[in-house]
Amino acid sequence: MMEDCATSMSASQGCIDDRAVVELERSVMEALKSRIGEDRYRMWFSQGVGLEFETEEVSGGTLEIARMRVIIRGQFALDRIRQHFLQPLRGAVMQTCGQPVTVELTLFQPPAAQSELPLDSHDGDGSEASGGENKIGAGENKHATPRRRNANVSKQQRSRGKRRRGPQPLASLVEGSAGASTSANHHAASAKQLSLPECEPSQQAVTSEQPEPPIERVSSSEVKGATAGHSVDRFIAGPSNKLAYTAMAMVCQDPRTASPLFLCGPTGTGKTHLLSAIAEQFRRRHRMRRVMQLSAEQFTNDFVTSVGNSGITAFRRRYREVDALLIDDVQFLGAKKATLREMLYTVETLASAGRPLVFSGLTAPTEIRGLSSELSGRMAAGLVCGMQPLDSATREVLLRRMLEERCVELISDEMIEHINATLTGDGRVISGVVNVINTLQRMSGRNPTMDELRRYAGQLLRSATPVTNLTVIESAVCEAFQLEPETLRGGSQTRAITEPRMLAMYLSRQLTSAAYSQIAKHFGGKSHSTAISAENNIKSWLASGKAIGRGPAAMSVQEAIDRVEGLLRSG
Repeated sequence: MMEDCATSMSASQGCIDDRAVVELERSVMEALKSRIGEDRYRMWFSQGVGLEFETEEVSGGTLEIARMRVIIRGQFALDRIRQHFLQPLRGAVMQTCGQPVTVELTLFQPPAAQSELPLDSHDGDGSEASGGENKIGAGENKHATPRRRNANVSKQQRSRGKRRRGPQPLASLVEGSAGASTSANHHAASAKQLSLPECEPSQQAVTSEQPEPPIERVSSSEVKGATAGHSVDRFIAGPSNKLAYTAMAMVCQDPRTASPLFLCGPTGTGKTHLLSAIAEQFRRRHRMRRVMQLSAEQFTNDFVTSVGNSGITAFRRRYREVDALLIDDVQFLGAKKATLREMLYTVETLASAGRPLVFSGLTAPTEIRGLSSELSGRMAAGLVCGMQPLDSATREVLLRRMLEERCVELISDEMIEHINATLTGDGRVISGVVNVINTLQRMSGRNPTMDELRRYAGQLLRSATPVTNLTVIESAVCEAFQLEPETLRGGSQTRAITEPRMLAMYLSRQLTSAAYSQIAKHFGGKSHSTAISAENNIKSWLASGKAIGRGPAAMSVQEAIDRVEGLLRSG
C-alpha cells in the first residue's frame, strides 16, 4: 500500500476504530485477490494503491460504509484498473460489507509543498557564505532584507557550478574511481587474453554533430558488472566451456556477432562470469555508454513496479534505448505472461536495431518450461552455447588459483590432487572449500589434514558424489529426454523409449552396485540378459558417436551421459 494513501474514515460522518478499518481493508483486498488471482493482484494492487472509506449515519445512530475510494499512483495504472478491475472491486467490497458500496477511482495527488529559494548572505568581511545558504548571525535582524549575490563571483565560476550539478556521463560513473593507467593496463590485459586486435570505438557512440540523448542512471550493481574478479583474463577456459569461451571472444571482437548469444548450463559453470566479462568489454573496448546487465528477477520486479506506479513508458525507454542488454537466469521468467510479453517486445526492438543481446539460463531456451515459443525462438536464433560442469583439469587450475590468492600457507601438490578428486564441477563449491581451508589454517596455524577437511567441509565434499539409486537415475534420464515419469518401466518398444531405457541401465551399472538382474527387474521386469545387452550397446554407441532419442530431445550418447550426471550432481 502507498504510504501517502493511508486508510482513513471520513471524520464528518463519524468514527470507527482504527483496527476495524485495517481489518476492513485487509478483508477487501483478500476478497479481491480471490477474484482476480494472485498474479494480477500482485502486479496491479500490491504497490501504489490505497483505500479510503467514507461512512454515513443510519437509523439508530450506527455507521455504515457508504463509499470506498481507491487512490492510485499513476495515470496508466488508473486507466487499466478502471478498464479491467472496477467490477471485481465492487464485488469484493460488497462481499466484505454485505451491501452495495459506491466505488470511486482517484488519481493520487501529492500534497503541494512551497519551495524556499536559497538566499545568500555575507559575513562581516563581505564574502559569500559557504555552501550558498542564507546564514543569519546571532545578533543580526532576522527580518532584514537579504542582500544580493556577491558581484565579485564571476559568470565563469557560476557556469562551472552548474556543470558540476548536471548529469555526468555514464563512462565517468563507471571508471570514476580508477585511474587512467589502471584502466589502460586492464584493457591491454583483456585484449591479450582474447588475442584480438584493439577495436575502434563502436559506431553506436554518439558523434559530436548529433545531440547527445539523455542517459538513464543505472544502479551500481548493473554498471559495474565486472566486479569481484569477473573479467575476461580471469576466466579459465577448458573442455567443459570451450564453445562458450570462443563465442565470448567473438562477441567481444564484434558485438553484433551471433546475437542473441545464449549461455546455458548448471549452476557454478561460469555463466554469470562470462556475462560480466562481456559487459566489461562492451564498455571498455567499444565505448558503449548504456550497457544494461541484470537478472531476470530484477527485470520482472522493475516491470511490476513500473506498471503499478508511473506506467511502462519510462520502463520501455530504460530497456529499449540501451546499447546492449545482458540478462541472467532467464528461467525465472517462466509462466509470467505479462513479463514474457514485455521481454519479447524488448528483445525484438533491440534485435531489429542491431543491439547485442546476451542471455543465460540453466537450460537451452527451447527447454525452459513456461517460456513462450516466440521468445524462446528469438533467444535461440543467434547462438546457444552449452556449458558443462567443470572438468578435472579446469577444476585443478581454479583450485590452485583460489588457494594461492586466499590461503596464508602453501598447499602441497599431493593434497591439491586429493582435494580436486573429491570436488564437484561447481565453481561455487570449490570457492567454499577454499574458504574452509583458509579458516582452518588461521585457526591452527598450519595446513589441515584431509581428515580435518572432511570433518569441517564434509557437506561440500559429499556433493561431488551424490547418493544415487535406480529411481534417481531413472528420474534424471526421463528429465534429460523430456519423458514422463516411470515411462522407462513400461513395455513400449519405440526407439524414443528403448534407447533412453538402455542408457538408464548402463548408468545404473556404472554408478550403483546393483546387479544385472536387479537393474533389469527395475526397468520393466526384464531378464538380466537385457541389462547386459543394453550396457554393450551403449559402449558401442559411445565409440561410434551415435545419437539417441527422438525429436528435440535427441543428442549424442556422450552428451546424454554428461547431462544426466549434471542432473544427478545438482540433485
